[in-house]
Amino acid sequence: MTAAVERRRSTSSTTAAALARDLGVSRATVSYALNGKPGVSDGLRHRILKEAKKRGLEVNTGTTAHGGSVGLVLGDVMNPFYAELAREAVRAARELDMEVLVANSDGNPAQVRRSVNALTEAGARGIILTTLNLDDGERIRELRQSHVPVVLLSRRIPQIQDIPFDGIDDFQAGRDLMDHVLSHGYRDIAIATGGFRSYATSRRIEGFLASATGAGIIIPKNRIMSTELNIVGGDIAAEYLLGQKTLPEVVVCGADAIATGLINRLVHAGIRVPADMAVVGFDGARGLRNAYIDLTTIVQPTHVMASSAIRKLVELASGRRPDDIQTFHPHELHIGSTCGSHPSTDSDNQ
Repeated sequence: MTAAVERRRSTSSTTAAALARDLGVSRATVSYALNGKPGVSDGLRHRILKEAKKRGLEVNTGTTAHGGSVGLVLGDVMNPFYAELAREAVRAARELDMEVLVANSDGNPAQVRRSVNALTEAGARGIILTTLNLDDGERIRELRQSHVPVVLLSRRIPQIQDIPFDGIDDFQAGRDLMDHVLSHGYRDIAIATGGFRSYATSRRIEGFLASATGAGIIIPKNRIMSTELNIVGGDIAAEYLLGQKTLPEVVVCGADAIATGLINRLVHAGIRVPADMAVVGFDGARGLRNAYIDLTTIVQPTHVMASSAIRKLVELASGRRPDDIQTFHPHELHIGSTCGSHPSTDSDNQ
């Protein structure tokens, strides 16, 4: 590093300190504003940038010519549900003249941290997280201490109630799905979900089991499977079931991607769905809908959820606190044919 560059950096640092003192704010606040980091209200950011330009300070806002950018960390892009969330988030952001920077975590907690760091360094004004485990509370607290606005989408941590969240009531949705399954008279039931460390997954399982227990049905542990939250995970679950002495009457899946992979593998093995084994899913991912597999599933309102999450993040990044912190949006039960129903004539679907 040359002496000239060193002197320029030293002068810049000194001037920034003077700017912070004159405006009555911290040096960190000035640094966030000059470098386009989140955690500064729009009004204060404008004041700092205006004064900085007068003093000849270097400004790197990290924003686009429109409204800047926000970061979105996905759980697994192999799962079409996450791709759908991303698409809806991009649409909602562009209505506000903003762009969405997307990172894929593959469900890896360490990668989530790296993704968040990369997105904030790239100038994202805040972060939307779609993947969380029950023990990720410390990670959320770290973000808050770094003044990074955070909104949780589809996944949340129950111990932290003051972080904005948009999603559904996974427990009630799980009950509703299992109630429909039980209405067919099934008693030998298996469950295939994502990792048990996810709060959303654990609540869905609790809903499944609460409904079954209420009907006097106990689902044994060897019928409850944890697998990858994608189509490959469904294939893995199918292999496990095909290796058992008897097949269940129905498999209740915690994600449409798992259900789709499961059905694909069963069909290749000569198992008819739903004649030999019924299958139901969860999420309502449009990317998996087709004329051959009319999956019975819980449909999440991804457009409404993503739009609300983007709005909340923009409010936080502007120094405002959303009025609606934890928002539970209504879900729907789509009754297809994979559960054994006949939607065209079944009164349940009317």
